[in-house]
Amino acid sequence: MTEKILVKKLKVFLALVTIIFAVLISRIAYVQLVQTERFTTLSEQNRIRPVTIPAKRGEVFDSTGKVILAKDRPVYSVSVSWLGIQDQDLDKVAATLASILAIDENEIKEKIKDPGIRKFEPIRIAKDVPLEVVTKIEENRADLPGVEIAVEPMREYVYQDFMPHILGYVREITEKQLERHKDDGYSMGDRYGQAGLENMYEEFLRGQDGNLLVEVDKSQHPVRELAKEQPIPGNNLVLNIDYRLQKTAEESMDRTMASLQQNGYPDARAGAVVMVDVNSGKVLAMASKPGFDPNLFNGKITPEQSEALFGGKETNPFPAFNNRAMMGYPPGSTFKMITAAAVLESGKATIHDTYFDPGSVRLFGRSYGCWKPSGHGTVNLVKAIQTSCNVYFYQMGLRAGVENLTKYVREFGLGQKTGIDLPNEASGLIPSKEWKRELNEPSLQKKYEEMYQEIEDKYAEKIGNAKSESEKKRLLRQKENELKWKKKEYDNEAHWSVEWREYETIIMSIGQGYNLYTPLQLANYVAAIANGGIRYQPYLVDSVVDYKGDIVKKYDKKEVGKVDVSPETLAAIRRGMRAVAEPGGTAYGIFREFPVEVAGKTGSAQTGKDKNGKDKPTHGLFVAYAPYDKPEVAVAGIIEYAGHGGSSAGLVVRDLLAEYFKIDRNQIPQGGVSEE
Repeated sequence: MTEKILVKKLKVFLALVTIIFAVLISRIAYVQLVQTERFTTLSEQNRIRPVTIPAKRGEVFDSTGKVILAKDRPVYSVSVSWLGIQDQDLDKVAATLASILAIDENEIKEKIKDPGIRKFEPIRIAKDVPLEVVTKIEENRADLPGVEIAVEPMREYVYQDFMPHILGYVREITEKQLERHKDDGYSMGDRYGQAGLENMYEEFLRGQDGNLLVEVDKSQHPVRELAKEQPIPGNNLVLNIDYRLQKTAEESMDRTMASLQQNGYPDARAGAVVMVDVNSGKVLAMASKPGFDPNLFNGKITPEQSEALFGGKETNPFPAFNNRAMMGYPPGSTFKMITAAAVLESGKATIHDTYFDPGSVRLFGRSYGCWKPSGHGTVNLVKAIQTSCNVYFYQMGLRAGVENLTKYVREFGLGQKTGIDLPNEASGLIPSKEWKRELNEPSLQKKYEEMYQEIEDKYAEKIGNAKSESEKKRLLRQKENELKWKKKEYDNEAHWSVEWREYETIIMSIGQGYNLYTPLQLANYVAAIANGGIRYQPYLVDSVVDYKGDIVKKYDKKEVGKVDVSPETLAAIRRGMRAVAEPGGTAYGIFREFPVEVAGKTGSAQTGKDKNGKDKPTHGLFVAYAPYDKPEVAVAGIIEYAGHGGSSAGLVVRDLLAEYFKIDRNQIPQGGVSEE
């Protein structure tokens, strides 16, 4: 190789080296000078971690403000951070963590790989982890990069299965809820009230999360705190519910149902009782049975627990999740004060009119019996309420007419939502001419229109194939006759299934038939009778108070209507209800030595037949208010398939009234016989 060629090659080599160094220097300069901010930010993101500090949810207190019913308690949680775990380490971390937590490894992987998560946020794997598990995780820290231990609040219902239908429960926000509240600062994984007061007062109970900036090392372990914004706790609720009254209601329901089951009523396993202040609408107690422990919703619900909570008619006819205080039931004879108001206010009878009850009465070709086969003899309105005389109220219902009955059902707020501050309140059902027609006429018309069309189609083919005019005329006559008879069938069926019949008024007048009203509505209806006709909106929360003790919102009584019934009619009805608990009354047996004058009404609602065609036991109902002369509280109770109202729900109402008036339960007779 000549010297000239060598020099030339060296020059080329030096040029290439110069170009390479120029590119490298330019890149370094670009990174150092132009992209300084970007790489500083990336470095900071790897070094500095934002951590959300969950806010404490507001507490729930009884009416005294001293008994805590629901609160947050701190628990350990285990999370995995994408910033601390590489894809190649996922299987190893998932396997190690699964063995420590005793859960499925695939479950951990599914949570980490969920496309909906934001990768800068920790992914919660387990909550309410025992301290010994936390210790084991720390011991295996070298094999668990990205695994974090945190202390988080978890909802605790202090008395377990105590008033769960009122309190509700908290669970992770659903996708639908998140979509509805996307502008309210929620994110996936946040807690959200799913039922009861937890749901209705979510906006008050939720707090405002805090933030923490933490410096971490290369393994994403915290080194020091850089900045901290403290969370703001949620507001507290102070209820109108009195703990001692609620406890009495729940215990009495359990005790009474257990006794009934042992004494011939094996299906007396569900029911409800409600007590309201007649002068404000405050709900002082509301118990529904069977109950459940809302703490169950803090973890996974087992199939057995799900069955107990939500099971259907075949597998579990008494699902615990249902709030029976707000479910519709036939009211039985507790309805009879409506019939009394309707007939008196319509002018179709007076307070002093009498009627003779021989034990049954024949009306429109059918016999209707009284619950007492020998009858009650001559009765007026007061005695009819006192003895719950069916025959008297059959006649009064017919005199009043269905239009007046439905008018006064609405006047007293039955068959319509009360507006209580709880979700999923049932409205019940007010039977009427319009309701029956709207319910049955469309389906009946459709059924017969299809039949008419079948006849038309059948004869269209026959007439089309007819060989003579006389044959066509004969087929047309046959078609017209078939249509005519089918129309008669329609009219006959419509006569019973679409048009309102007198027998339905008779049945309705004693609270049977299609009537469906909730125990809460019944308590409100009795409160209106007691206070002179004012209907108040029932409410559970007295006030919302912040963590400093300052009142955020105060709730007060709200009048929602005035019953259009004269004072004289209301006074007569109250007198009849008082007589129920006096000698000769259907509830005298359970209130004969009660030191406070009680006005009440027993009820037994028919429930249909079992699979063998035998009558099932009636639901037992009882409504009352007290004291008679200066009413303070009204109560309504029901126990399903329990027989007589006074010897079932009446015992619960009596216990509740005894607690309210601070009467020693041991000082009054605990037996009691009801005649209806």
